Amino acid sequence: MAQNHIQTYFAVFSCYIGALTVVFRIGFPSPTQKQLLEENILDYQTLPIFASISQLTKLIGIIAVPIVVQFGINLKAIVIVNFVIGVLGYVLIIVAESATCIITGIALEGVYAGILGMFIITYIAEISLDDQRRVMSGGYGFSVRIGLFVAYFAGIWLPFRWLAVFGLIQICLFCLLIIFNPLSPVWYVQQGLDDKAKSTLLYLHGSEFDADTEIEKIKGKTLSSKISWNESFRALKEWKVLKPTLVISVIASLKELGGHEAMVAFSSHILENQQAMDPKVASLFYPIFLIIGSIVCILIMNYCKLKWLMITASIFQAISHISMAIYYLVTEHYLHCNTEYSQLCHTLAFWPIFNIALYAFSFGFGWGLVYFALVGIMFTTHREILSAISSIISNISAYTAILVFFYLLNNIGGFATFLIFSSNYFIAIGVVYFFMNI
Repeated sequence: MAQNHIQTYFAVFSCYIGALTVVFRIGFPSPTQKQLLEENILDYQTLPIFASISQLTKLIGIIAVPIVVQFGINLKAIVIVNFVIGVLGYVLIIVAESATCIITGIALEGVYAGILGMFIITYIAEISLDDQRRVMSGGYGFSVRIGLFVAYFAGIWLPFRWLAVFGLIQICLFCLLIIFNPLSPVWYVQQGLDDKAKSTLLYLHGSEFDADTEIEKIKGKTLSSKISWNESFRALKEWKVLKPTLVISVIASLKELGGHEAMVAFSSHILENQQAMDPKVASLFYPIFLIIGSIVCILIMNYCKLKWLMITASIFQAISHISMAIYYLVTEHYLHCNTEYSQLCHTLAFWPIFNIALYAFSFGFGWGLVYFALVGIMFTTHREILSAISSIISNISAYTAILVFFYLLNNIGGFATFLIFSSNYFIAIGVVYFFMNI
C-alpha cells in the first residue's frame, strides 16, 4: 500500500533544526575567544573553562532525561521546559560583562544541549520506520555538522553578543516547529494508550499505513508499561541488551578520546597562526570538510556496512594525527630560532590545514553520522537509559580529552601528543571489527 511520510519528514526536519542549536554552543567559543580576551571578559585562566564547561554540564541534561521519563512525562514536554534553559543561557551571554556571567551562560547551554540531544536521538528513532531509521538517525549527525559550520561562519562576521542572539533565534525556531509535532507512538504504547499510538502512526505515515502491525512490533521491542531504573539495569544482565550498550559506550569513548572536541578548539588556534591564507577563511576548513564527509556518508550509508565505514574513517583519522605529529616533529626543531621557525611555518602552512581537513572529513564521513545511526538501530529496548549511559561516557571522555590534549600539548609537545591520541583509533578499529556486525 502507498504510504505518505510527509509528516514524518517534517517531524524529523524539526529535530534537525534542533540539532543546529545543540552543536552551536560547541562552535560558539572558537570564533569568539579572541574578542572575549580583548574585551577582558575572559583571561587565559578562564578561557579553558569557557571552552569546555558545556561538555561537563551537558551531563546534567543527559542524566535528567531518563529520570524525568520515569514519571511518565513525555519528551516533548521536557523539550518545551528545556527551551527556558536555552533562552536563559543565551540571555546571560548577551548581557555578560564578566567571566562568571558568560561561563554560567555557556554552562546552561550545555544543560540545554544534553536534554535536547537525548530527545532528538530518541524521538527520531521512535517515529521512523525500520527502513528509514538508519538514514534519519544519521541525518542528525549531518545537521550537527551544519550547525558547527553555521557557528564558525557566523562567528567570522558577528561579535559574540550578536552571535548569541543568532543562537537564541535558532532555539525559538526549533521550539515553534516542535510544538506542532505529535508525541512518539512508542511513548503512547509504553503508557498503554494504543488508540493514540495508532492515530499518531496514521498521522505520521498516511491513512493507508498498517498501524496495528506496527504497534505489535513496537510492543515486541519495548515494554508496554513505564520502565523503571531497576528494570533497565536488570536488563543489562542480558547479553542482547548488554552487548550494544558496551559496544556503543566503548565506541563513544574512543571517538571522543581521539580528540574531536579538542581538535575543534585546536584547529582555531593553529589556523589563526598559519600564513597561507586569511585566518577567518582558514577557520572554515574544519566545519566545511565535516559537512563534505557527512554528505558522502549519507550517499553511501545504505549500500555499505556501518562497521566498514567506521573502520575507514578511523584509518583516515589515525593518518591525520600521525601526519600532524610529523609536522610538529619538523617544526619544533626550529622553535628556538624565530627567523627559521617563521620561514618554515610559512613554507609548511598548508600541512596543518590539509591534516585538519582530512580529520574533519573522516569524522564527518564515519564517526559522526554512523555513531548516531548505530544508536538509532541498536537501542530498541530501554532506549532512554542505554542512550544516557553511552552519552554520559561519551561526554566524560570528551571533557577529559580536551584537558589531556592541551596539557600534553603544553608539556610534551605536539609530536608525542598526536601520536598518543592516534592510538585511540587503532583500538577503535579492533573494537569495531570484532564486536560489530552492522
